[in-house]
Amino acid sequence: MDQRRQPLREVPHVSELPTRAEVDAVLADPTYDASPWNSRSSGFRNSVEGWQGPNLHNRVHVWVGGQMTTGASPNDPVFWLHHCFIDKLWADWQRLHPASAYAPVSSTRDVVALRDTMKPWNDVTPQDMLDHTRFYTYR
Repeated sequence: MDQRRQPLREVPHVSELPTRAEVDAVLADPTYDASPWNSRSSGFRNSVEGWQGPNLHNRVHVWVGGQMTTGASPNDPVFWLHHCFIDKLWADWQRLHPASAYAPVSSTRDVVALRDTMKPWNDVTPQDMLDHTRFYTYR
């Protein structure tokens, strides 16, 4: 076997995509994130990502399979469609909860804080991206 090409690792099968009811339940959560700011935190962020609750983001990667389950997932066109939908969920959540804010505001070990730069974009912070309508809108 060519040492540069590794076989895709086995990933447990996921039989179904998230349901509309699961999406609605995640969107209903008024808290964006909470301490301890990691995969055990409750709130919208972890429910979307898949560390808590119905696993909206990660579950789709596993359901699609193939490169979508690896670090090469951006090679699959479905990756971009999926992440556009995740961005739409973020916009929907912001619209539904205008009094709720991005958290954490102060630096943490596991989550980029509001005014911290995001790597590899060393001149962009989460605060810069809160208003997506400067770049695109959803109808």
